[in-house]
Amino acid sequence: MEKLKVDKTIKLVAQLAIDISSQVFSKIVKRNTRVTLERVFIADITEITESMAASEGEIVASSIDLTGDVDFKFLFFVDTKDSFLLSDLMLGKEPGTTKALDDYALSAVQETGNILASSISNVFSTNFEVDLKPSPPAVLHDYPGSIFEEFILDVAREKDTIFVIESVFEVGGLDIKCNLFLLPSHDSDKILTYIADTI
Repeated sequence: MEKLKVDKTIKLVAQLAIDISSQVFSKIVKRNTRVTLERVFIADITEITESMAASEGEIVASSIDLTGDVDFKFLFFVDTKDSFLLSDLMLGKEPGTTKALDDYALSAVQETGNILASSISNVFSTNFEVDLKPSPPAVLHDYPGSIFEEFILDVAREKDTIFVIESVFEVGGLDIKCNLFLLPSHDSDKILTYIADTI
């Protein structure tokens, strides 16, 4: 992946996938949401892991493997307290009803990750003729550094850098900020280049 040029075309592919997933989630929770593409970049694994480890507080995350013609790892996470608000949205309750981390809050994060990952898979499959399917989501509750280290473990065994698509997910009217990482596997650069060449 070090040789993959992170240009405007790759960013356009990422933005399209993010925009569609935002629209789908907005319809489900009946509230305007916006997913902002923050960065598409090649990162030093040590540096980005240290940055995540420096984050304070616990998070709840949904981790999903996207497999097929190309492999991605998908990670969606939110501060633990914000998982309460996601739970209220998914259950149709008044925001602020949920006061503690429970099975519903964990499930809300898990399902949100599933919705976003499935939408992104559909964008790749429909628009770029790339077969991509999400695995069942796993929900995690831990510190950001621990979760992120597990997330990149396979890539870190083989190389020193990773290609990352990073977004921030905002739910309109509520002070919720979530993060979304889409990490291509070490051999996915050819597919990404192919997609870039088709648009």
